[in-house]
Amino acid sequence: MKKKLAIFLALLLSLTICLPVSATEVTEEVSTEHPETTEYPDDPTRAPDLVANAAIVMDAASGQVLYEKNSQEKKYPASITKILTVLIALEHNVDFNATVTMSENAIWGVERDSTLIGLDVGEQVTVKDLVYATMVKSANECAYALAEYVAGDIESFAKLMNERAAEIGCKNTHFVTPNGLHDEDHYTTAYDMALITKEALKNETFREIAGTLNYTVPATNLTEETRPLWNGNKMINPAEPYYYEYCEGGKTGYTMKANNTLMTFAKKDGLELICVIMDCDGAKYAYSDSKALYNYCFNNYTYYRPLADFSFESEESGTSTDNAILNNYYTSLDHDMIDLSVDTDYALLLNKSVDTTQIERNVTFYDKAQDDVLGEITFTYNGEQIGSTPITSTTPLLSTQMAQDDNSKQSSSMWKTIGKIALRIGIVIGALLAVLLLYLLFAALVRKIKRNRRRRTYRRRRKRDDDYYF
Repeated sequence: MKKKLAIFLALLLSLTICLPVSATEVTEEVSTEHPETTEYPDDPTRAPDLVANAAIVMDAASGQVLYEKNSQEKKYPASITKILTVLIALEHNVDFNATVTMSENAIWGVERDSTLIGLDVGEQVTVKDLVYATMVKSANECAYALAEYVAGDIESFAKLMNERAAEIGCKNTHFVTPNGLHDEDHYTTAYDMALITKEALKNETFREIAGTLNYTVPATNLTEETRPLWNGNKMINPAEPYYYEYCEGGKTGYTMKANNTLMTFAKKDGLELICVIMDCDGAKYAYSDSKALYNYCFNNYTYYRPLADFSFESEESGTSTDNAILNNYYTSLDHDMIDLSVDTDYALLLNKSVDTTQIERNVTFYDKAQDDVLGEITFTYNGEQIGSTPITSTTPLLSTQMAQDDNSKQSSSMWKTIGKIALRIGIVIGALLAVLLLYLLFAALVRKIKRNRRRRTYRRRRKRDDDYYF
């Protein structure tokens, strides 16, 4: 019995020794930690490490890209598609008070397990309800109904979407649906979505809708209950752990194929930025990635106004006078007769590491006015142009005067050309007349000689006849 017990204990001990080794190996093989958003507070100039596979930060004013990660790779946008859907509706001046009756396609043409607000076929809501439900709650049936209201059907609306995206400058975008539900042929890039957002932010109504925290759809013809809606963007909700005080609005998105997507816009110290996150594994990481990127960009970029103290008087001595504008309309006239101006608030968005004392400024005047633009000021740093702004004039009818001067010069040149041609024609005609005159003189001379010969012959004959009869 003791021998069997000893054997049993020995076996148990061997198993105890072996099992931890085996468990460790298995853990190492199947257990991998999820990546986290990583910021570097000890080195604020270092960009954060992101979870998202594609991202971009763009200046909302100029379109300058401050950060990008795979921003030109085609990705599925999911519900951030609705940014363009709502923008197109607003640009078509839809009547917010108009009533829309939900169609069967709008209700049953979307996946029932996707985000909806529970509308039914025949239910009547306003266009305003559709717009806000589309952006605030990301309601897919509302985006569908809004597209039908604007274009008649989904195919026609998709055409509008693709045409508008191309006008905005999107190169790698193709939309099929107004709500972003998955389709293999429905794709875009982080860069293109930033461009679309930049365009949308020019519309104040869009800004208001995208920053709305909650909205209530009132009772309809089919229900007496109201539908309170809360914005899915947690970065604008102070009650959420992902709240970011500088974020002013945005749009969330998710499908299994797209992963999490997120567009937000934020403003700090006069600098407004657009951040687009795509193909991110986890909504919380889309928020943490966005916040990390905003911290990095706001900490490292600032506006520099190179023309704050600019005046043309300080530039005159170094400005060439070998051009029509300065010779004819500036240096030769009293300065009160022509007003040259630039935008002294013109700003360059620069990394804070840039030595602004090394930025070179070059003033160039054109030979001809172009809609009262007389020239430009360009800025270079380390041999590369980093910006430019036009030189304009508020002098009334300046470009008209210059155009008239050009026309006068052209007219004078034309008359000179005509004069040369006329002179040549005159010379040819004169030569022909001279030849004709010589011919006539020669002919008259010949006739005279012949006449004289006839007369002499006649006289000789007459003399012979007189001698004969005598």
